[in-house]
Amino acid sequence: MEDKELADLRNSVRTIDKELAALFEKRLALSRSIAQCKIKAEIPVFDGKREEKNIEEVSRLIEDMSARPDFVRWYQMLMDISKKVQNRFIRGEEK
Repeated sequence: MEDKELADLRNSVRTIDKELAALFEKRLALSRSIAQCKIKAEIPVFDGKREEKNIEEVSRLIEDMSARPDFVRWYQMLMDISKKVQNRFIRGEEK
């Protein structure tokens, strides 16, 4: 049988995971809206300098220095997904 402390910790992680899932969906919806703006402005999906700046600024929010490299990797994957969604939206493959 599972230790109560372990079960409580896992439940806390599950709560955070549910929040992350909701935020993920909100972020992707915003990515589609950004794609619409980029279409109107005739600008490309990828802007390397802007992406680097975002990574730098957001990673500074992570106080635990040992966690920053993992956060940067996770955040980069999140931005890659957002770019993929924007590209699919622009191609008309996604609403």
